Amino acid sequence: MGNSKQQSTLYKINEIFYSYQAEGRWAGRAAIFIRLSGCNLRCNFCDTEFLSGIDMDVTEIMAKVHSYKAKFVLITGGEPLMQDTLELLRRLKEEDYYVALETNGTYKIGHDYFDWVTVSPKNSHIKIKKCNELRVVLDVNEYPESYGIEADVKYISPKNPTHDQEIGSHSADFFSTNVAQYCYRYVLKNPEWRLSFQTHKCIGVR
Repeated sequence: MGNSKQQSTLYKINEIFYSYQAEGRWAGRAAIFIRLSGCNLRCNFCDTEFLSGIDMDVTEIMAKVHSYKAKFVLITGGEPLMQDTLELLRRLKEEDYYVALETNGTYKIGHDYFDWVTVSPKNSHIKIKKCNELRVVLDVNEYPESYGIEADVKYISPKNPTHDQEIGSHSADFFSTNVAQYCYRYVLKNPEWRLSFQTHKCIGVR
């Protein structure tokens, strides 16, 4: 007769950890980060190791999530939408977690379980045209390209320095002073945008 029990989806998980959201709309809020492995882009300013990971089913993921106090979960990557998030999101919502997504926007979501969607576009191959938060990485003499995405709130973040960029008095893991000042001046001239820093790097936490 066969096995009627539905097999749980396996997710390749880079890491699950507890910290706070350091940038954007929810900056300062305690958060459980679920980082899914893999990405379809290779940005030279990326500060995340997203290739490695282990296979975990939803029960294993939730056991880890339950070990932390917060009810705010951030699904991130790499590019998390390369994996089918439906089963995991159903379980998180059944247990009343507030779930936010960070994506580069090149994959469709496929369901409506996310409470908050942040798109950080890196090219024009965008499949998500409406989101809660648009967050664009900006370098000196660049301007934020939204690629036609509608967003409730829009942020720019200073681009992480690469090996050939001036880093001023700050660590290369944080930001270049002149890039940050350029973003600051851009926001003053274009107040529909807000400035967002990766504050966890400033205080030396994850």
